[in-house]
Amino acid sequence: MASEKSSGVKKRAPGVRGQASPLKVAADLRDLIVDGAFKAGARITERAVIERFGCTAASVREAFHLLEKQGGIVVSARRGARVIDQQLAPPSEVFLVWDRLRWLLGEELRRRDGVINDEVQFSRAGVSNSKRLAAAEAALNQLAEAAQSPRIAELMARTALHVMIVAPERFDEIEASLER
Repeated sequence: MASEKSSGVKKRAPGVRGQASPLKVAADLRDLIVDGAFKAGARITERAVIERFGCTAASVREAFHLLEKQGGIVVSARRGARVIDQQLAPPSEVFLVWDRLRWLLGEELRRRDGVINDEVQFSRAGVSNSKRLAAAEAALNQLAEAAQSPRIAELMARTALHVMIVAPERFDEIEASLER
C-alpha cells in the first residue's frame, strides 16, 4: 500500500476498469432502470455509468445503443441518455399495443396449432421488478417459439419493458394476460 502512495499510481482491482462488456453494462443498467434506481425520464450520463460500472466510454456508448434498441432509453448527442417516460410511452397507448400484439400472437398460435402445455404462473410476492420482467420475457420466448413468431414476441418484450418503466404498478396486467 505504501508503494502505491509513493509512486502516485493507484493499482486497479483486477477486472474493474475496462473489463465490463457492453452487454453486461446494458443488462445491469436495464435492471437498475426496471428496479427503480433510475426513474422514468431520468438522465443517465456516460460519466456516471463509467464510474458505477468501471468500464470504458466505448462500452457505455454501446450499452446505451443496446438499451435504446430495446426501447428503455433515448440517447441524445451531448446530453447522454434519458430513461423513457410517459410522454414517449403513454401507458394507454402501450397497453393498446400490448393487446394488439397479444391478439396477433394468439392468432399465430392458433394458425400453427401451437399448444403450450406448461401453464405460466408468475410469482409476484417479494420478487424484484427485473426478475418479474425476465419471467415475462421467458414466457414470451416460449410462446414465440410455439407460434414461430419471434418478431411479435420481441415487440411484446419491448412493450413489457415500457410498462415496467412508465407504469410498474400495472405490470400485473401484463403478467395476467400471459397467464391466460
